[in-house]
This record gives sequence, C-alpha cells and structure tokens, in this order.
Amino acid sequence: MKERKGDSRARREMRRSLSGRILRSAALNVLAVVAVSCLIMVVSMQSLANSILLDSLQPMVRQSSKTVEANIHMLADRMMTIAGDTRISGEDGFQLGTEELVQIRNEVLTEAAEIYELYTIALYDLDGRLIQGIGNAPENLDSSFFGLLKETDNLTTHTSTIFQDKLGITMGMPVKKDGQTSLYVVGVYKYDTLNDVISSINIGKNGMAYMVNKEGVITGHPDSSMVKNKETLYQIDKGNVTVLSHVITGETGGTEFSEDGKQILVAFSPIRGTQWYLVIQVPKSDYNHLINAAIAAAVLCTMAVLAVSIFLVRRLAKSISHPVTDVTGRMVGLSDGDLHTEVVLVSSGDELQVLTQTLEATLESINRYISDIQQVLTQVAQGNLEIDPHVDYKGDFTLIRDSLSTIIHSMNETLSGFRSAAGRLSHMADDLNDQSAQLHQASLEQNQSTEALVCEVSNVKDQLASVTESSSQTRLKTEEITRRIEEANRQMAALSKSMDNISTNAHEITQIAKAIEDIAFQTGLLSINASVEAARAGAAGKGFAVVANEVKQLASRSAQAAQSATDVVNKTRTIIQTGVELTKNTADSIEEISEVSAQISDISDKLVTAVEGQKSALIIMEERIDAISSIADRNLKNAEGTRQSSGLLSEEAEGLHKQVKKFILRREQTR
Repeated sequence: MKERKGDSRARREMRRSLSGRILRSAALNVLAVVAVSCLIMVVSMQSLANSILLDSLQPMVRQSSKTVEANIHMLADRMMTIAGDTRISGEDGFQLGTEELVQIRNEVLTEAAEIYELYTIALYDLDGRLIQGIGNAPENLDSSFFGLLKETDNLTTHTSTIFQDKLGITMGMPVKKDGQTSLYVVGVYKYDTLNDVISSINIGKNGMAYMVNKEGVITGHPDSSMVKNKETLYQIDKGNVTVLSHVITGETGGTEFSEDGKQILVAFSPIRGTQWYLVIQVPKSDYNHLINAAIAAAVLCTMAVLAVSIFLVRRLAKSISHPVTDVTGRMVGLSDGDLHTEVVLVSSGDELQVLTQTLEATLESINRYISDIQQVLTQVAQGNLEIDPHVDYKGDFTLIRDSLSTIIHSMNETLSGFRSAAGRLSHMADDLNDQSAQLHQASLEQNQSTEALVCEVSNVKDQLASVTESSSQTRLKTEEITRRIEEANRQMAALSKSMDNISTNAHEITQIAKAIEDIAFQTGLLSINASVEAARAGAAGKGFAVVANEVKQLASRSAQAAQSATDVVNKTRTIIQTGVELTKNTADSIEEISEVSAQISDISDKLVTAVEGQKSALIIMEERIDAISSIADRNLKNAEGTRQSSGLLSEEAEGLHKQVKKFILRREQTR
C-alpha cells in the first residue's frame, strides 16, 4: 500500500515536472523572442530616429546656409554698388587729391554708412594704408584680409566678425579705374543682419545654430559673448575632433557625438562666397520622449500577447503531461528492472496510444529474450558450449542472437586453441629447459674464453710497450745521425769553399806566369837588339854583346820557367776541378743520406704514433672485454634463472591443459 502511495506521489511530481518544463520552455522561448524583438525594435527605432533627424537637419542647414548666403550677397551687392560709384574712382573728371574729390568721396561714404547701416567705411591704397574714411576706420588693413583681397582682386569677406570690440561683418571691394585697381573700399556692416538669421533657426527645445570659420573659431552665435570671446567649435563640442574635422573641410552632412553622456546631432554646411560654415546642433534628448513612448507602447502590446500565449501553452501542456507521465512511470519501473507490471493503455487515437501499445509489446519481447539469454548463459556456465538460442529474435534484437552465437562459437574456438596451445606450451617449456642448460654451458665457456682473451690482451700490451721503447731509441739514434750528417754538410761546404779559393789562386798564378812569359819575350827581343847594336859597334861592343847573350839566355830560361809554372798550374787546376766535382758529389750523397735519415725519423715518429694508438685501442678493448665478461656473468646467472623458470612454465602449462579439458566443445561432440 505504501509502495503504491509512493508511486502515486512520484507520478504527480513527474506530471508537475513535465508540465512545468513544457510551460517553462515555451515561456522562455517566447520571452527570448520578445526580448530579441524588443531589442531589435529599440535599436531600429533609435537608428531610424537618428536617420530621420539627420536627414531633416541636413536640408535645414543647407537652406539656412543659403539664407545666410543670400544676406551676405545682399551686403556684397551694396559694397559692389559703393565700389562702382564713379565718384569714388574719380572717373567723373575730378583729379585725385583735390579737395573737391575728397569732399565728394566723404559725402558718398557718409551716405553709404547711413543707408546700409555700416559701422565704418573707408578707402585704402594698393598697400592697404588708409586714404579716407569715416567711423574710426583702421589706419592699416589686417594683413591676412588684405592679402586675400589683393589675391582675389574681387569682393572679399573677413573671416572674423569682431571689429574694435564690436560684432560686425567686414567686406572689401577693389575700385577700378580704366580697368585697373586703383584703391580698395572696405566697410564693416552691423552684426544685426547676420544675427537675425542665426537666431531665427530654432529646432527642438535646446537646438541652436552658429557659424565658424576655417580655424574653427565661432563667428556667429545666438550668444554674442561667445563670438566676442573667440570661443571655438572644439570648446563647444567638448573636444570632439571628429565634428571639427568634418565641418572645416567644407562638406555638407551630419553626424552624432557624445557630450557629457548625452547624444548630440550635428548638421553642417559651408556658406558659399565666404570662409564660414553654418552648424546646427540639436540634443537627441529633445526627441527621446517620443521615441520612448513608441517603444513603451510596442512593449506593452508584446507583453499582452506573451500572457495569452503562456495561457494557451499551459492548457496544451496539461493535456499532454497526464498520459506521458503514466508512460514515463512505467519506463522508470522498467529502468529499475520491473518487467512484470502491466502498462496502462491509452485510447487517445494519437501517438500516445501507439506509444503505450509499443511499450507493452516491448516488455513482452524483452521478457522472452531475457529468459532465452538466461538459459543459454546457464548452460555456458556449466561448461556446455554446444548450446544455441531457441527464441526467434526480431528486428535489431537479432543482433543479440547473432552475438550469443558468435560468443559461443568464439569460446569454442578459443578453448580449443587453449588446449592446443597448452600442449605446445608444454613441449616448448621442455625445449626451453634444454636450451637453458645449453645456454648455461655456453655462457660458462664464453666466460672462460673472455678471461683467456684478457690475458692475451695483457701480453700484447707488454709487447707494444717494448716496441714503443725500441722505437724511441731508434728515433734518438736517427736524430744523432741527422746531426752528424748536418755537421759533415757544413765541413763539405767549407772544403768546397777552400777548393774554390785554390782554383781562384791558381788562376792568378797562371796570369802571373803569363806576365813573366811576356817579360821574357820582351827581354829576348831586347837582347837581340842589343846584339845587333854590339855588332855595329865592333870591338867596342864585344863586352855589350856578351851581356846581351846572357840576357837572352836568361830570358829563355825565364820563358821556360814560366811555361813550366803554367803547366803545373793547369795540372793543379785540373786536379782541383776533379776535387770540386768529387766534393759536390760527396755533398749530394750526404744530402741524400740526410733526406733518408729524415724519412727514417718520420717513419719512426709514425711508428711511435701507431704504437701509441694501438696501445689506446688495447686499453679500450680491455675495457670492453671487461664489459663483455660482466655480460657473460649476467648471462650465466640469467641462464640459470631461465632454466628454473622453464620448469615452472612446464608445470603451469600442464595445469592449463587440465582446466581446458573440463569444457565440452562442439568439435569433440562432432568427433
């Protein structure tokens, strides 16, 4: 009884939950749509209002600028009339500088000032200096104004509207005489003409119009103090550079900017014929009450539609939630494992009736399938793997039948494979045991071979040490031979130099002998002449003839002695030349021996280097052999462990084979 009350309470909660979810979901969706629509409407109306106001302000500012332009043109026409008066230019016959011309010009200027409401009017020469004027006319024109007047040579309006602490419009016009500019007439109109136009432009509660020049300085404003104080557009718009940049470029348009948290709409247009720009500025708050009223009315209508929609959705939610709650309660019981409670059928003729009928059929099918699965799994748990599902599974439930068949077939194949693998594993364990014994013996032999190799490496190291010592001694002996050969080279060089000196001396001796031979020849000639003279002298010359004969004999012996000395010197030179050649050959041989000795020294160095390299290699080899020996020891220990593990593996394989034999397989049944 208590369980039924708990189920009833749970169903009521589910019903409330379903109804509430439908109602909340619908209400939230409608609210979201309404909120988005209101937001879009507010943004659209604000944007539309801005566009309408800006589109309205731009024609207004253009029309107002044309009105100001018309007034400026009217003043310009007056100034042109004054400049075109022949009494000013002197073309009516009066001479420049005469009293009559001065008086006439004064009358013309005075008349113009009274008629056209001028503060002052004056004439200036081509350098901008005052010629004649009334009403405190300045002695010299402003440089920028005069420069522009001179450059255009036409009607020019001053950019500033301040004249001697008063507000006025300064205009200048060249006065022509015979087609050439002879002087300039400059007048200052009263500010009332311009102020009336600006003050008449009213829009909204707080809207206003004003003028600025190209520097952004205020030239016309309903508040004349702002003009006198030379305030700028930058100051009025609280430093908004964007507005200033648009206005002074001479374009016509409109924009919006923020000032102290308020949105301001601005429209601007240039005044043609001047260097001024007209600006109309309106706070957006002057029109916000109209926009807000329209938005509020739209929101109220939307909320009324929202209330009606929620009421209709609530009624629809109740009609759906009751049968859905019953079905949900049965499905909750199904999720908790309740497969026997009956389903309450609904005769609504719609999807809910189909839903309850389908749920009842589903429960029957699930009960039938679960009973069959239970029987199959029970047989499998008892070791019977030849069982098959008996129930006819429908639709996607055929996957369960296929999966059961696949599982049973897979278990048959797996266990059959286990049996075969257990047998093979047992044989492999026996083979592994034998191989482990062989590995143990091989590791032992490897360890012994490694120890023998270590001894051989030690002997090779000792022999290499002996070779290194012998190579060092050979190198020392080679260096000694090299020093001896170098000393012999130096001695051979000294000997060669001495032989050259001897050859030089022999050459000098040959020259001396030749000189002696020449003297003997001359002495012979002298003795012959003396003999001839002695013969001529007769008896008185006999003694002189004896002396001449002796001199002749002495000359003959001197010539023979000189010839003998020459022959000896020639033989000595030949011997010396032979000695020089032998000395050179000996020096060449010693040089070759020196080169061979250097090669032997290089070979000895390379041999020492090679022996040192072999010694280092043997040290590395010895370290690696030690590592191999350690590995062999570990292999020996591992082989012993492998042999023990193979025995345990054989026992485990036998146990696995016994466990697998407990199952009844289809393959055995077939056999």
